[in-house]
Amino acid sequence: MESVKRGSSTIDWCESNYSILPGVAEFYNTVSNIFFFLFPPLLWYLYRQYSQQVNNSINIMWLLFVAVGASSVYFHATLSLVGQLLDELSIIWVVMCGVAMWFPRRFYPKLLKGNR
Repeated sequence: MESVKRGSSTIDWCESNYSILPGVAEFYNTVSNIFFFLFPPLLWYLYRQYSQQVNNSINIMWLLFVAVGASSVYFHATLSLVGQLLDELSIIWVVMCGVAMWFPRRFYPKLLKGNR
């Protein structure tokens, strides 16, 4: 379980580690992720009409942004390899969801029958 230990990631950003709080490796990178928890509920509310009339999959994007924030908080607080992989994987999920939502249905495989 080496990959779960603090500092097991090979990535270390320019911020000094454990300088502000003893339990948080990169304090400012960790705290800056608060926006991933504040904006998605607001955007969910602001885009509710779009969700109802055009594409309700947009709500999945807001949930995935929260997942990006949570995994990024975990990674920057611990600098663990598992945190790094969760952070990167959640970003890939957002990209793939965005591609799937805005990709024209006529280019979908026949197996999916134009369904998302």
